[in-house]
Amino acid sequence: MIDLLFNLALAGKLYQRIADHKGNVHLIHTVRKDEFDSLNIFEKYAFIFETFWTRYDFGEIANSYIFSRDPIDRVVETIAFSKPGEELRSGAFSGYEMDDPIFSSYSVIIQYLDYFGLCTYIPVVENGKKLTKYDDRIEAVIPTEFGVKVCKILAEYDILNWNIPWLKKNGLYEKNISDNSHFGVDLFSQLMNVRGRAKASRSRKRKHKRESVPFYKLLEPVFPEGVLNKTVTAEIHKDVEGNYVFKVSLGRGVWRKIKISSRHTLEDLHDAIQMAFDFDNDHLYSFFMDGKKYSDNAYHAPLLDEGPYVNQVRIGELDLYEGQHFLYFFDYGDSWEFDVQLLQINRDEPLLKKPEVIEEKGKAPRQYGYYYDDDDEDDDWGE
Repeated sequence: MIDLLFNLALAGKLYQRIADHKGNVHLIHTVRKDEFDSLNIFEKYAFIFETFWTRYDFGEIANSYIFSRDPIDRVVETIAFSKPGEELRSGAFSGYEMDDPIFSSYSVIIQYLDYFGLCTYIPVVENGKKLTKYDDRIEAVIPTEFGVKVCKILAEYDILNWNIPWLKKNGLYEKNISDNSHFGVDLFSQLMNVRGRAKASRSRKRKHKRESVPFYKLLEPVFPEGVLNKTVTAEIHKDVEGNYVFKVSLGRGVWRKIKISSRHTLEDLHDAIQMAFDFDNDHLYSFFMDGKKYSDNAYHAPLLDEGPYVNQVRIGELDLYEGQHFLYFFDYGDSWEFDVQLLQINRDEPLLKKPEVIEEKGKAPRQYGYYYDDDDEDDDWGE
């Protein structure tokens, strides 16, 4: 729960990361946090739940970069058509009693929905305790009356399509969508055809297209009348104009400092790194923004099967903070791992037209080690 709330506070932009002059990272609260503090308890719940549903990376829920959103769909639809207090056991979500991952590998979904009050659950225990302290298997899921009502709304409006990390990963996110909790019907109508939900009739589409409804207003039927009046609307602009100085390191004592403008893309940064280290730019690559290889928080080379892609995002849109580290992973075969650190953002300079290498240290390795001559065997790069 601590991990969940920490990530929701960042995803909702109630707090931002900053680094001090030593590179130590801290959190500072934003004007959105001040606005959040002024909400009543029902409005706070609606904002946190909306942040979870629209901005939390569902891939992180299952702790797997190959995670599909289908389990989330099944959980919501099953609870929506269940009876409050009914015990749902293995097979209730998948239809296969012996193979229902909601009760094992994806049980964290239920734990999160339990936190939001949509259900409770009975853990698997033996002799009065869990099999191990790490065992999160579930024996039964019990929808609450509140949970059934909320899930009916989620299923009706197809809000599952409004998860921004998923939209970005699938190249469906429109940058002109408001960042102020008013995703509304415009996004809904765009995506109904993309996912091809046959159950959505034409009349239903027309019904939803007549007006744009902020997310928190959709929850009004399940709360006391008149308590949902506002949400967090203050904007935290992501685009930070200026020239960015990155330190790109490879091995001990081998690094290049690259200056690049906020209007350049991650693809431009990739090209600059390749030139700075004299590589051949002949393989696929990814930027993992949390520094975790194969995480979902990534931007990929355009030729990879899944986005988001490096040519779709500018440096200034990444919401980077000075001192931040991320991973540039080049060549999925030979696995070159570059540590990239943002040293500073120069906001008062004219924007560079082309990236520049402004400082370097150490001899870069040859990209293909098997091309070494005998005379190169003692070439101890990076020492």
